[in-house]
Amino acid sequence: MPLESIAACVIAGVSLRGGVGRVEHVVLGAVFISLVQNGMNLTRVESYLQTVVIGALLIFAVIVDQLRIRLRAKLGAH
Repeated sequence: MPLESIAACVIAGVSLRGGVGRVEHVVLGAVFISLVQNGMNLTRVESYLQTVVIGALLIFAVIVDQLRIRLRAKLGAH
């Protein structure tokens, strides 16, 4: 559950650095993670592979968050 909780928050736009995020978005992130897991269960994906997929989504969301922070910093600097 901790991986899914963190993934839902980060996918929803909550920054790991703190101070950014909305509860409504986190709820949507949790629904998204639940839909992904349910889809993988229906297609009979094994549980360890499900963890890998959720981890990959988390890594992707963190990369997007970091790129968004850097883009804002560059736009704010000019």
